[in-house]
Amino acid sequence: MTPDVRAAGPGDFALLDGLLRGLSRDSAYQRFQTGIGEPSPSLVRALLPPEGALLAFAGDEVVAHGLWVRAGRAAEVALVVADAHQRTGIGTALAQALVDDAAAHGITRIEAYSGAGNEAVARLVAHQAPNALRVLDGPSVTYTFATSTARSRSAYSRCSHSSVRIAPSTRVTG
Repeated sequence: MTPDVRAAGPGDFALLDGLLRGLSRDSAYQRFQTGIGEPSPSLVRALLPPEGALLAFAGDEVVAHGLWVRAGRAAEVALVVADAHQRTGIGTALAQALVDDAAAHGITRIEAYSGAGNEAVARLVAHQAPNALRVLDGPSVTYTFATSTARSRSAYSRCSHSSVRIAPSTRVTG
């Protein structure tokens, strides 16, 4: 499935809150590495910074959220896909959009952290960045790779990708 992807911002609070509330306990745990229960307003706000947050849509439904957070010229990347839409290619498309967006903002290295048993992240990294450095530390894994080595479908633009359409945030609500 090819989702529509756009920049997210504070006006998307209700959309992201709904996505997070709809996650199974396992999906929420895989994303946050802890039980989150009902997402707090402060958590939802933290996931909607002015730079680096993206939402993926299937029609009018938000089906995934991704985020990159700058740490110098590196960025940590994280994403979550609604349970009903997992294993459909949405996570792969969103991950690529995140890497492309980060690269367009001067990021040269990506870091992703997951539990050692998170097979979805392992598959995604193996597909998108087959030469990524994988460091196992007890129950956690860190993947590191250069943005230039990730499999890009096209050069980043805020208008389109061959695999995913990215548009700026158009929602302005209070």
